[in-house]
Amino acid sequence: MSIPESNRGQKKSNVSLAEIAGEAGVSRMTASRVLRGADGYSVKTRDKVLEVAGRLGYVPNRIAAALGSEASNSLVAIALPTLGRELYSQILEGLENKLASVGYQPIVGVVGYDDDTEFKWLNSALAWRPCGLVVTGRPRSAANQALLSSLTVPVMQLWNLKADTDDGLASTHLRVGIDHFEAGRQMGDYLSSRYRGKAGYVGVRQADTVLGQDRLSGFESGYGASAETLFLNDRSSFYAGYYGAEQLLSANPAIRVLYFLDDNMAVGALMFCQAKGIKIPGDVAIAGFGGLDIGSVMPATLTTTRVRRLRVGKQAAENLIKRVTGVPVPLVQDIGVDLEKGETA
Repeated sequence: MSIPESNRGQKKSNVSLAEIAGEAGVSRMTASRVLRGADGYSVKTRDKVLEVAGRLGYVPNRIAAALGSEASNSLVAIALPTLGRELYSQILEGLENKLASVGYQPIVGVVGYDDDTEFKWLNSALAWRPCGLVVTGRPRSAANQALLSSLTVPVMQLWNLKADTDDGLASTHLRVGIDHFEAGRQMGDYLSSRYRGKAGYVGVRQADTVLGQDRLSGFESGYGASAETLFLNDRSSFYAGYYGAEQLLSANPAIRVLYFLDDNMAVGALMFCQAKGIKIPGDVAIAGFGGLDIGSVMPATLTTTRVRRLRVGKQAAENLIKRVTGVPVPLVQDIGVDLEKGETA
């Protein structure tokens, strides 16, 4: 989303709470309650205030109030959807280690895949005037897009490089991660060269967001056919993969290839097949994503896509620090992936 002409180049400190309230048609008290995440207002009022605040790029300045300065500091705000998946926890480890090694202090928030939660956390974190911000690449609401695009501090987008072309973020934002469509296409190409027949995919849906959608699209492109899909309203886990495989194979017994959101779910499916006497890969081939440690210690090593998770975090931190300190840095850096041809496919 582009910022209206009247707002381009406007610094956040120039936008007052009174302006937000006036344009939203509410009192300053109500606007303040909405922006602080308090209660006592309608959903319609909340949405209007957040839309106006996001469009104008309003952020309350707590540090300026305390120190009488608008200057940034050594804080780096990091917003991640979850730490419950090993993929993100190791990316965070790489970020924190690199930032700490050169004197920067991370502020970490877990915001899920919910736009309202992310918006409130960003406003809270940005109020401390961090010198940089880290977010993940995903589709966002217009209010969140406008807020991120209005920032004058460097912004780093992690993980999904392709999402940046679709979510309206400013072209000046840094990106470090992988092309998930290409990772899925690579796996689809490999499996189509070895197997014929129907393919299935088991993934997860959270807050109306289908996780791994780009990888699924890439997989179907590489495999040359649409997959029978099952999106669980659950978190990724061994058990989710176990019962997901059970449901999908029961409904579609002709499936020859099963592709999963990540390795944890793929290992769960492998356990289900072993329990039911389904030969892997003789009856069904199984592939995952992530290159998690569990896949390499199974009786049959897992076919997967290995991602350099620590490197994603470390490189993102290095590039953000360079931008903060005025050192030239490429806008986009693709860390790349490795296809691991295991014994399950």
